[in-house]
Amino acid sequence: MRRLVIALVVLVGLLVVADFGAAAIFEYQVSKRARDQFDLSDDPAVKVGGFSFLAQAISGEYGHVTIDAKGVPVEDTLRDLEVHIELRDVQAPLGDLVSGSLQEVKVREVEGQVKVKASDVNRAIASNRNNLIRSITNVKIDPISEQDAITDPDSRTDAEQEAAERAAEAEIEDTTAGARVCATANIGGDETEMCAYGIISLVEGAKMTFTPNRIELSNSVLGGGQLSPEADALLKQILNFTLDPGKLPFTVTPTAVTVEPGVLSVKGTANDVVLGK
Repeated sequence: MRRLVIALVVLVGLLVVADFGAAAIFEYQVSKRARDQFDLSDDPAVKVGGFSFLAQAISGEYGHVTIDAKGVPVEDTLRDLEVHIELRDVQAPLGDLVSGSLQEVKVREVEGQVKVKASDVNRAIASNRNNLIRSITNVKIDPISEQDAITDPDSRTDAEQEAAERAAEAEIEDTTAGARVCATANIGGDETEMCAYGIISLVEGAKMTFTPNRIELSNSVLGGGQLSPEADALLKQILNFTLDPGKLPFTVTPTAVTVEPGVLSVKGTANDVVLGK
């Protein structure tokens, strides 16, 4: 009995080692192809889902694979993009995988997401500055409902507020989303907090445009007073920006924009994708 237990423990250990080893080979093969598709300087991180890799490898089909790449630059403004890819129903024959002769990886469904961080948004806004504003720093991004982006909650009646809350609950991922973008600016020598409430929209492929609807401004001199029409128009122009993260990987078609704390992102899906050699 003792010998049997020892033999079983050794066998389980060998299976675990084999499982990890086979998974590492597969992840390397997918990572290498993803690197070519993304045109990256480094291999992205790849992880295979599911309890046993070997059980999937024997069948040559993998239910769920994720790919993550960080610090992806696009031209001068966007320098720190994050790319997240979900692959579902991936096909890669075990024999080709082990021999290193794998020519292509077939994927039934791909869901892709490119995230733009606040630091890149800061650079996009800073490019709009004029002589009045000497510097723009400390950009912060927060999700809000589209209703709150369009109208000020403090100015609504009770009935309007209830309608806005119902509309917010019914919102789904779409080509538009509400966002609050705040930044610190040096205006006339005073550090001023600017907050723009508006809509982030998906335009022209994967481009995202932020259009402010209203501005809140405060500093030690102004406090939180009303802006003149001229100042309001100027700040809306400065805080209006367009981000172009380029094409989404794996021929993914952009379908939605989302807003998370500190992040703007564009999402999309594709079917029947092949990761070539």
